[in-house]
Amino acid sequence: MTKEEFHQLCRSHALTPVSDIRAVGWERGYFVVVQYAGKNRVSVSLPTGKDDEKTYLKALNRDLRDRLGKAAGFSWAEGVLTFFLNTKKLPDVYDQGVLAALDVLRGLGFTVPDACPLCGRSGCDCAVPRGAAYVPAHRACLESSVQGAQAKAEKNAGSYVLGALGALLGAVVGILPSVFTIIALHKIYVLLFMLIPLASYAGYRLCKGKMNYAALVLAIVFSVLGVYLLNFTVQLYYVAELFELSMGDILSLVPSFLRDPDVWVEISKSEDFLKCILFAALGILLTWGQISRTNRADVKDARNVLASAVPYNRPQSPDAAYDPAAGETAGDPTISQE
Repeated sequence: MTKEEFHQLCRSHALTPVSDIRAVGWERGYFVVVQYAGKNRVSVSLPTGKDDEKTYLKALNRDLRDRLGKAAGFSWAEGVLTFFLNTKKLPDVYDQGVLAALDVLRGLGFTVPDACPLCGRSGCDCAVPRGAAYVPAHRACLESSVQGAQAKAEKNAGSYVLGALGALLGAVVGILPSVFTIIALHKIYVLLFMLIPLASYAGYRLCKGKMNYAALVLAIVFSVLGVYLLNFTVQLYYVAELFELSMGDILSLVPSFLRDPDVWVEISKSEDFLKCILFAALGILLTWGQISRTNRADVKDARNVLASAVPYNRPQSPDAAYDPAAGETAGDPTISQE
């Protein structure tokens, strides 16, 4: 099957395009996503309930094999059930594949969630993406979510002091796995250093720091401070072990160590410190999408969800407009284009 043939297939079954390779619509009482998954494969996805996998997995595996054999398979992950259909083994992939797979579900009495993820009530009038599937929602709830995110961004409630304290505590938590492996196992796992910036940012958020770019700056600053603290702790442990110091002696040494600039210079020049800094920096790069999030990012996400919403109603005509090049708003002027 070519992509053009896929478009024709969706058009003939009155599915609404949401991208060049995906379309949504009602079939057999389910709101499904039909996707072009390659030259010889089409997939069908729909959302599931929390405990549906335990309830239906074994029976679905049996009945789908009996009905479609090796022409179909499925995956069940993160609340989304996806069927994979082999177009080479199914001459009429829609009737023999898509509808047949959904008939198997109907035979099992399978139902999909109909509650809005924001308010928990039914009676939804639109659907929004969740992974490979679309889940029902209320447009009013999505609009309220955008307004709430905007109000929060404008107010930007929070405290730099509490945020800085949270970033420090987060950095301390982030270094604990490394401290444990170095002291208890005498091994350095450099990948653990990447936890430090993420933990520092998480601490900033948990302590309700202001969610602007200060969050990013403080997360980076306290990540570096955490690396120093990690090396300081390890060096103090080695000194205590070498001279067999008691806990009281160790605690009495801490203030003098902290005041001694030579200690910090030696730490900065050590090979282990350079490794820590390098992998902490790598951790910052890998978690940039998280630690650079501000309230404005939350507003953008809320708007994107609203813009991706599609009507949650059955198609009125098999001749419904289908223009894959138009993307998410094709054929329906009611879809938000913010």
